[in-house]
Amino acid sequence: MVTIAVQFCKAGQLKLLMHKIRSVFIFLCLAALAIDQPRPARAADGPITYFSDEVPLELPKSKLLSSTDQIIVAKVRVLDRPAYLLRPDQSGRPSGEKLLREPWSAWLRVLDVIRGKRPERERLDVSFGGADDLLRSYARAPTTPRQLAQEYFVAMYEDAFGFHLIGLPISTEKYREWQQEITRFEWERQKSLSK
Repeated sequence: MVTIAVQFCKAGQLKLLMHKIRSVFIFLCLAALAIDQPRPARAADGPITYFSDEVPLELPKSKLLSSTDQIIVAKVRVLDRPAYLLRPDQSGRPSGEKLLREPWSAWLRVLDVIRGKRPERERLDVSFGGADDLLRSYARAPTTPRQLAQEYFVAMYEDAFGFHLIGLPISTEKYREWQQEITRFEWERQKSLSK
């Protein structure tokens, strides 16, 4: 070790070596702290989906609703691939504002209402993926042609900002199958684009 330090010192790079060692040490300390942090406890901790193949039998209690009477359970078709909502470019401005409440958006066609009041319009713009749900694993929205051709059951509510989907529990097996289908589709799509 001393020989290495002498060689670096001769080259005038001892300061650079110490800076790199300090940076690696700080990174490892921060990584250890991040891994050790407990996640908030949840009553129904597990994967969720916003687009279910089955009518939801039980609905998770939302902190944003005063009662479950406001929840609408509907059979829908997703009209196009959901979009990730980006904020306008605020380059150079301080990032004091909070992130979007729900970063995903999709257009749905309401086919049938199972529970709750039928929305006035047949086509709805909905948002989903709230901060509480992002702490959990959630199945991505329909992406593949097969997924987009299916009909789904969703749970949603309406407020002054529009309609919002509620995350529904999904089995770990269904979650993995869903995610693998999307991954395979995206992989094949990327391969075909590179040809």
